[in-house]
Parts: sequence; C-alpha cells; structure tokens
Amino acid sequence: MSPDSRSAVKEDRMEDLHVLLVDDDTAFLDLLEALLQYLGVKLITRATSGRDAFGKLHNIERVVDCVLCDYSMAEGNGLQLLQAIRTAKIKYFRPDACFILVTASGDHEVVGMAARLDVSGYLVKPVTPDKLKTTIVKARARAIKIDFNRYSQVAVPG
Repeated sequence: MSPDSRSAVKEDRMEDLHVLLVDDDTAFLDLLEALLQYLGVKLITRATSGRDAFGKLHNIERVVDCVLCDYSMAEGNGLQLLQAIRTAKIKYFRPDACFILVTASGDHEVVGMAARLDVSGYLVKPVTPDKLKTTIVKARARAIKIDFNRYSQVAVPG
C-alpha cells in the first residue's frame, strides 16, 4: 500500500475516530466539536483543562485516537498534558498517541518545547474544516519513537 493510499484510508475513516478535545474556552470547544462532527467524527470527549483531560484519560472506556489540546489553560496547560502522555503517566494510554497542539500563535518557545516532546502536529487558530482534517490525517500518519528520558528532561512551564 502506498503512503498516499494509507492517507486516503485514514481520511475516509474519520467516523471511526475517538477524539479528545481539551480547551478552557467552551465556545471554542463547541466550534471544534461541530467541525469534527461535520467531518464525520462520531465519538468526541471534551475536557475543559489539562487536569480534566488527565482525569478523563485515566477513566476513559474507549481508546482515544487523537487529542486536540489548547496550549494555554489555567489548570494544566497543553504541554503538561503532552509531557504526561509521552512519559507514560496515564495508565492504559499509549505514550505515542496522536497529540495535536492547538494554539493561537506560533510562539517559538512553545513550539520548541512541543517539538522536544514529539507533538504529532499543530493546529493554528482560526480553524477551518479542511485545515482540521489535514492536520489530523498528517498527525495520525506520523510515527513517534518514544524517548522517556528526553521527555522527562523537558522543562515545561506550569
């Protein structure tokens, strides 16, 4: 199977994804959820902070295929959640899971830390259906080689 046909299969299977949305802005959560539903995603879990997402991931009944997480939140930012995932701090959740950081700006320091934590992709606001779908497909196709030691040494701001 060629890389292009693998991408096409993933694109066609949006309805099979379980997506976790994490943002403290409920209006933006509503928008992202509506865009995902428009793209065919049926199973969406919402969290309003990194701490809320951490708790939901510990108790989730179906595997999350993709996390879409805002960077800037009051209770646990996106990089803290990404680091917890990559360092296997969440029981029964794969450390190489697809994690897309949602941000309003391309702050070099944040992007650098996210890259050191092997973020799967970036979604820069404003979000359109095409941009969202392209980002998810590309991020899910990206393989991550886990390096627990390197991840635990990234100084994530709290």
